Amino acid sequence: MRELDVLLARYLAERWPVAGAAEQAAFEAFLELPDPEIYDLCLRRAVSPSEAFDRLIDRFTAVTELSPTAAVNEAEDGGPSSRGA
Repeated sequence: MRELDVLLARYLAERWPVAGAAEQAAFEAFLELPDPEIYDLCLRRAVSPSEAFDRLIDRFTAVTELSPTAAVNEAEDGGPSSRGA
């Protein structure tokens, strides 16, 4: 799912470098979930199985200020655009 690629790439670029070990471990565990489950969790269509995942999803939301349409457009264009440029 390209939308997930955009969302997770933004997190990796903007948050991963400053994330603590616990957050990085939670992210790695999050990535073990099937893509459809990650997608539903990120859209809050499913209940998160852990508080750590809830915090991650909150971080994803904080990192990306994209509407769903903008995320799809970026995915179709091949990745995040340079906002503000």
